[in-house]
Amino acid sequence: MDIQQLRYFMVVAEELHFGRAAERLHVTSSPLSRRIRELEKELGHDLFDRRYHQVELTSFGRTFLDPARDVLARFDALAELAAGAAPPPAVVRIGATPLAPTQVLDLVLETFAEVSPGTELPLTLEPSAGLLGLLAARKLDIAVVHLPVDAGGLGSLALAEYRFAVAMRADDPLAGRPRLTLADLADRQMLLTSHKVHPLVMNGLRDHLRAGGVTRIRELPHNDAVQVAAHVTHSRALSLTTLSTISGRIFGEAGLVLVPLHDPDLHFRLGVVWSASAAARGGPIAKVLDALRTRHGDPLVIL
Repeated sequence: MDIQQLRYFMVVAEELHFGRAAERLHVTSSPLSRRIRELEKELGHDLFDRRYHQVELTSFGRTFLDPARDVLARFDALAELAAGAAPPPAVVRIGATPLAPTQVLDLVLETFAEVSPGTELPLTLEPSAGLLGLLAARKLDIAVVHLPVDAGGLGSLALAEYRFAVAMRADDPLAGRPRLTLADLADRQMLLTSHKVHPLVMNGLRDHLRAGGVTRIRELPHNDAVQVAAHVTHSRALSLTTLSTISGRIFGEAGLVLVPLHDPDLHFRLGVVWSASAAARGGPIAKVLDALRTRHGDPLVIL
């Protein structure tokens, strides 16, 4: 038994004439009669008493009429509900590095809310290297990471640029300086966090420091700002940080002094990276990227 059979039955019951019923249903009499016969066979009862030029409901047909009408009404109500239901919300899987300032992620989320309201944005927090792996595996659609990236199939847009500071003990000879250059750091040990959080960026930073004369670089096996602050406190070494990141706040709370580093050639940027294939399909990602390009043609400076 199916909905078409029930609908055919209802129209014949209303018209009590197969010819007129066929016209209403936009079919010929032959398939209409066949479908009614199939329904009667399945039910094990005749629904109509067929006489010459006359059709009447049988006793069973009259009993069957109201339940059939109720089923059709419920089915039509469900069809109307489905037709009027809002489409499921778009889902964009977004990632962000927890090592970055929150205002950049906030900017991206606010832009999604403005140009694609209702989009669901499940968030994954990972270091940049992990996020790039998830993008490559198509488990994320867009991510806030440190730039640059060299993975194929990904697009990128810089949104912010860091300004570095040098972290040191309060009794360090350099602590009273208004600002420092790489030349001031040439004979000092510099602690850097593990390059594994983003090999391309961290290796580029290390190469830049060495080119500027800072050669006593020690890479720590982790990226824990609390442990880095402890190393600086106990070893009298220096470390790089930014005032706007979590590590900068942790260094300040640990009693370390942060002196701005003046180096116009040191560029350390933060931005969004996305799957080029996902953006090419249009939708929320393409809208957000267009809005970000329009509003932020030049990277923001994070002091």
